[in-house]
Amino acid sequence: MTAKPLSPLALARVRTSVERNPSHPSAVVVRQLLDEIDRLKSPQVLAEWDPDVECPLTRRQLEVLIRTTNGETCERIGPQLGIDPKSVRKHRQGAMRRLGVRSTATAIAICLLNGWFPTGALTLPAQPRRMSRVVARNTYRERAAALRETPGEWGVVAFYDSGPTARQSAYRLRTGSFKAFRPVGRWESEAFTRDGTHGVRARYVGTPTTLELEAS
Repeated sequence: MTAKPLSPLALARVRTSVERNPSHPSAVVVRQLLDEIDRLKSPQVLAEWDPDVECPLTRRQLEVLIRTTNGETCERIGPQLGIDPKSVRKHRQGAMRRLGVRSTATAIAICLLNGWFPTGALTLPAQPRRMSRVVARNTYRERAAALRETPGEWGVVAFYDSGPTARQSAYRLRTGSFKAFRPVGRWESEAFTRDGTHGVRARYVGTPTTLELEAS
C-alpha cells in the first residue's frame, strides 16, 4: 500500500500541535522532521545554507522573512511554500516573537544586521548610478563641441535613469541651463526612450562663433 503524501493542511495541523507543546520530546523530533521538509522545499540558495547557531529562527521563518523582504505578499508566498496565507502570517508572527520585536520591518533589520539571510537570497533593485558634476560637465562640453561640427544633425547627448529626468534635462538644455549649450535659441533638444533606455538628443541650429567655441 502506497502512503499518501501529507497535504498542506495536515502539515499545518502538525506544526500547530508542535508549537503548543514545544518542550515535549516527541515535539522536538517532529520539529526536526518539519525543518528538514522545509529545507528540501526551500530555494537552492536557502536549502544549502546553514545559519549560525545563534540564529533563533527556523528555516521556514527565515524564508518567509526573505520573501517578505523581496516584496512578496502572504497571498503569494503561501502557494509557493505549499501553505495557506494564514500560516505565512503565523510564521512571520512566530519570527517576531522569537526575536522579541513587534514589527516585521524590525525582524528583517535584525536578520540583516546579524547576517542570517544567505547571500543571493534577496532580489533588491540595483541603485541607479549618477554621474558626478565634473564628469557630467565634461560630457556635455564634449558632446556640444562635436554637435557644433555637424550643424542640423541630431546626436545623443547623454543617457539617464528615468524618462522624467531625461525630459527635464532636455528642457534645461533648450533653456541654456547647461553652459556648454549656450546661447539659448541655437540648440534644439528632445528626450527619447529606446529599448528601455532613456536619453536626450540635440542638434545645433546656428553658426558657431568664436565666443561660443571658447564657452564650450
